[in-house]
Amino acid sequence: MKRALFFTSITILLSISGFSQIEMGKIEKATENETKVSFPVYDNSENFIIQSEYYKAKITKILESGSGKNPFAEKQCDENEYYKRYNGLKIYYPTYSNEYKKNSILFFKKTDKIEILNWSQIGNKYFTIVSINPFLDESEIYNEAKSSLSKDFYADILFELKDSISNETIYVFESQYNPQFILVPYFEKMKEQINGKTFIAISDFNAIKNPVSKTDFSLYIDKGTEWKGEFTLLRKKDLKAEMSNETDDEETLFAVLLSNEKDKVIFDLQNSRWNFENVLLSKNDFEKQKSTNATKNKLEENVLIKKYGEKFGKLVYQKKLEIGMSKEMCSDVCGITLNKKKVKNANGEIEIWEYTGILKLYFKNGKLSEIVKY
Repeated sequence: MKRALFFTSITILLSISGFSQIEMGKIEKATENETKVSFPVYDNSENFIIQSEYYKAKITKILESGSGKNPFAEKQCDENEYYKRYNGLKIYYPTYSNEYKKNSILFFKKTDKIEILNWSQIGNKYFTIVSINPFLDESEIYNEAKSSLSKDFYADILFELKDSISNETIYVFESQYNPQFILVPYFEKMKEQINGKTFIAISDFNAIKNPVSKTDFSLYIDKGTEWKGEFTLLRKKDLKAEMSNETDDEETLFAVLLSNEKDKVIFDLQNSRWNFENVLLSKNDFEKQKSTNATKNKLEENVLIKKYGEKFGKLVYQKKLEIGMSKEMCSDVCGITLNKKKVKNANGEIEIWEYTGILKLYFKNGKLSEIVKY
């Protein structure tokens, strides 16, 4: 009996060992080499702009162009990399009272200790941007200043600057959304594009009268009028009809002084409800656009003449209706309407197209026979 059990056990063990052991397979992973995206090169037609707004503007521009390009195809660099685009650029701090934004901007230099600076030491000076750090909490100099001064700062970005005259290094905590400096390359580019140039109003708009008046504050600008431009830096209080001593009224803003033989106005570039480039065009660009449009219009007219003949082709191009036109011609003039019906009378079948509140078109034998305007 024991011998039988022994042989049975041996048989079972041999049977088990006859099966191969099940194991999980292994697949090697490719090593991913992430390509670092470099910062976008600075263009002096741009003012200082934060990373998210820069890429948002690029995406919007591609979408509005109708080019068909994928607006999200371009890879975005990280924040630290992005702000390197401003390194080496000159900035200018205007003069302000020492009370101006004292809780939201801090200037200091570091020797053997943290030394606070005020506007009287910073204002009316030029500096070069050495570096920008958008992550304050990760900055040693920020944490040292915070500890040394025992206070929090209402700021979100750190600028390391070099004084253009003394070559001294200073640090600035302030808001990246509304920095108080003037980006010199941008300011100079705007002066180049505007000063001494003649502009044509390509749309109606309003601007502040110059000089500023309490009783007659704004002027309605007519489309087609010509203006001489001058780019300048003003203070918020300059655009107020009454004198003001409020600290916030020291804030600077970009403006264009417009003048002609009859009027003078101020176009506030930062606070106007209109975008400058949407309502004013330099005379040179206006003439180029006019010439381009004339060529384009002539081509469109020639296409319609070839399609409908000399007489009707010109009328369709001019968006004018005339008895005898085909339905297709009328669609090109007035657009498509879904409000169509057919009626029969003693004279045969008539088709009626209605453009609600505007006009009715009557067709007989496929040709325009009557026009009824409301």
